[in-house]
Amino acid sequence: MKKTAQWKSMAAVMMAISLMTAGCSDTSSASSQEENVPVVKTWKVASAQSGLIASGKIIAADEIQVVSKVSGKVASVNAQEGSVVKAGDVLVTLEAADYQQQINQAQAAIAGANAKLRDTKAGARDEQLTQLASVVTQAQAGLKVAESNYNRMKALFDAGALSQAELEKVSLELEKARTGLEQAQAQYDLAKAGPTADTVAALQAEVSRLNSSLEMAKSSYENTIIRAPISGIVAKRSIDPGEMATAGAPLLVLVNMADVKVEASVPQDQINNVKVGSTVDVKVGSLGGKVLQGTVEFVSPVSDANSSSFPIKVKVSNQEGLLRAGMVAEVVLQGQASQGLKVPSSAVLAKDNKHYIYTVDNDVVHQVEVSVDNSSGEWTTVTQGVKDNDQIVLNPTDQLSEGTKVIAN
Repeated sequence: MKKTAQWKSMAAVMMAISLMTAGCSDTSSASSQEENVPVVKTWKVASAQSGLIASGKIIAADEIQVVSKVSGKVASVNAQEGSVVKAGDVLVTLEAADYQQQINQAQAAIAGANAKLRDTKAGARDEQLTQLASVVTQAQAGLKVAESNYNRMKALFDAGALSQAELEKVSLELEKARTGLEQAQAQYDLAKAGPTADTVAALQAEVSRLNSSLEMAKSSYENTIIRAPISGIVAKRSIDPGEMATAGAPLLVLVNMADVKVEASVPQDQINNVKVGSTVDVKVGSLGGKVLQGTVEFVSPVSDANSSSFPIKVKVSNQEGLLRAGMVAEVVLQGQASQGLKVPSSAVLAKDNKHYIYTVDNDVVHQVEVSVDNSSGEWTTVTQGVKDNDQIVLNPTDQLSEGTKVIAN
């Protein structure tokens, strides 16, 4: 029994020694592996700002608020937000019955005025002259009767057989007869002579006035049809059928995006490098850094109220429709904008006619094939394969490969 206990004790000691030895061996192995992890120097990719003179936002070349010239109830709206329209397209119509009635009234008044003018110019007809001549003849006969009656009564008055009052009454009848003849003769002479130039001119002026009223009525009617003033896209719609449109209130907003403008501010130390009509490059970050050509349309002679920078406007063609209002753009001097990103040349590895860069993500290396535009000295422009904020390895060695664990420094 004693021997057995001794053997068990010795076995336990040997096992403990074995475990200790194994533990030491594992620790040594781990330390050895940690010592073999490469330490690499890295560099963070960032967009180059060489040549940048201004940054700003893209706006539509034309933005028009479509309004009505007259007030009225909306009959129809023929455009939705996002609709593409051409100049002259009907966008909104108003109820126009009242305006049509104004046109009808003006046309009727003109017809009456023209008829009166034609009759006046034509002068009196033969029948009218005959009738007026007959009136003159009757007036002459009446005057003769009145004169004969007066002479008879005057003789009686002179003989003392007629009172003064009765003589005056006869005398008044004689004057009436003379006045009647004069008026009848004047009417006959006027009709025979025809209208005067002033009479015709007055009637013609009345016709012209009524024609102007008709044109105004037609214009009011036409204003119930609201057309697109420019070709473009409906950016906003603020009216629906059945609602009341108020004169001067915006109904729709149209934007022309065939061309766009970049509104930017240039620092005072660079503003003299920018001239109206000069060509600049416009770099739009949301298009992957694509560089477009623009033309300076406006350079403000006055700085911003709250800074020393100067506003400018750059026109850019947008035939492809890639640019949208509100996008951020960078304006750079012509020829100084470059596609892609500049990285240290020491980070680019050439192998088998290809170019590679090693990126580090969570201490793990990834081999990335890149496209190189040009290399000048210490810097190389990479157009594809890396992006802003990538961590890349400088001076990569043969120890690195896809999936290698490293310690970034």
